Amino acid sequence: MAKEKTMNTEVQKSKLNTTLNGLKDFLQQCKRVLMISRKPTRQEYITISKVTGLGICLLGFVGFVIHVPITYLKALIKP
Repeated sequence: MAKEKTMNTEVQKSKLNTTLNGLKDFLQQCKRVLMISRKPTRQEYITISKVTGLGICLLGFVGFVIHVPITYLKALIKP
């Protein structure tokens, strides 16, 4: 019985160490990324904003194109 408790404790410690090592590696990678990142220039920021806005508009248009036929089909089926 005592041997099983010792084995369970060792397994728990092993899992904890694995989790902590994974977390430590992740934080080191985050630190590395933050060290090499920089603030975008005004031109880069404007370009990124335009592309993002265009993507949002495109998704909205696709949603609208899908919504309109479905709405009309529901109206035709219900009466």
